[in-house]
Amino acid sequence: MRTGIIFLLLCCSLNATDCEPSQLTEKERLAKFQELDRQAQSAFEQNQYSAAAKYYREAACVAPKSARAFYGLGTAEAAAGNFSAARQAFETADALLPDNMLPLTMLVRVNVAMKDIERTKEVLRAAAKRFPNSPDLHAGLAWFLAESQLLDLALAESLRAGDSGATGAESLVALAALENTVGAFHDAIQTARAVENDPHAPEAIKASASGVAGLSYESIGQRQEAIEHLKLAIERAPAQENSYLALAFIYEKAHEFGEAVEILERARARMAGSGALLLALGNNLVWAGEYQRGEQVLNEFLQKNPGAAEAYVRLAEAYRNTNRTALEIDALQKLARVKPDYPMVHVLTAEAMLRVDPVDYNAVLQELAKAEKVAPNDADIFYLRGKVYLATNRLSEAVTALKRSIDLRPTEVRPYYQLGLTYRKLGKADLAKEILQRVEFLKQQPGER
Repeated sequence: MRTGIIFLLLCCSLNATDCEPSQLTEKERLAKFQELDRQAQSAFEQNQYSAAAKYYREAACVAPKSARAFYGLGTAEAAAGNFSAARQAFETADALLPDNMLPLTMLVRVNVAMKDIERTKEVLRAAAKRFPNSPDLHAGLAWFLAESQLLDLALAESLRAGDSGATGAESLVALAALENTVGAFHDAIQTARAVENDPHAPEAIKASASGVAGLSYESIGQRQEAIEHLKLAIERAPAQENSYLALAFIYEKAHEFGEAVEILERARARMAGSGALLLALGNNLVWAGEYQRGEQVLNEFLQKNPGAAEAYVRLAEAYRNTNRTALEIDALQKLARVKPDYPMVHVLTAEAMLRVDPVDYNAVLQELAKAEKVAPNDADIFYLRGKVYLATNRLSEAVTALKRSIDLRPTEVRPYYQLGLTYRKLGKADLAKEILQRVEFLKQQPGER
């Protein structure tokens, strides 16, 4: 009797044509199932997922109403990347055990992996209907969906978790973070402020709430409130780097680079700091005009992150602003090696090369040829090419290049000026006068250079 009960508890069904006929007794079936289950688990632990799936399929034939067999089969197939087969197995397991939330949870994961959003929504609706009072289930699904960048679905699950009774401070902060991410900034502020005012919430959780509130205030344009909340987040959790970075970014957007540097240096003094902290500090030092210190920080950052394109751009800016053109060119050439498709890297290099005395015009033209392969309709390429042709007395080619630059950006002053000089050099005084008059007209227009 006890053996029969265990067998029933193991118990979905495979298609009869998938299984060979068996003459085993009920006791023999149970023993065979247990052996296959052990073999499947052993294979799974050794990352032999296809073998594990094979054992679970055999187990499902031996015990055609075993939810355990189908759940294991789904897990093995998913691990092997066979998501369609995994989904079918989990759906069968769910049909057999409708009161168990595990198959539904795995169905969400498989449908997300398959990028089947409609089926994902169907499973989430089923979970909401069948398990309305399971906050842990909905909170867990919310985190998974947020990690998968399905933010609208994550927010909905987080709200369900709250409706299910997950009212703890940590759950509320998670909800506030999701609300902020999906643009519900006022809701995020309200949720975060509730945690901030909770006398029983731990300081670390309050710090996270203050950080979310700060970000949301910044998003709705209430800058001072954002600064106050981020400062409070730092005070409550001085080892949390993200609050420093967020506060520095607010100052950076307002071009208050000195204040940003002060915040980031305070963070660096309190903790080792990540690459993100070093890069932000280096950037803001350069923008604040503290070039030497900025270069030191950026070079320190690049020792550990040699492929970080932004750091080379900022170094080149520091070298350009201190008239060290050779170092600027070197930084830009390193940038081109680590990220050949970086926008305008070859144009920037060509501009720097034109400031070297004497100019290597052939090298400049080579850089511009590389730039044209990446961005064939960049007006700056043709403007700089026209300058090179004018300087090397290739006047007809200069006219062609400069006209092309004007076609691409007709309100830009510089190519008109170079074209006027070219016509003057060609002895075409009337054309030169007409073009230079156009230059004076454009200079009077707001926003033109």
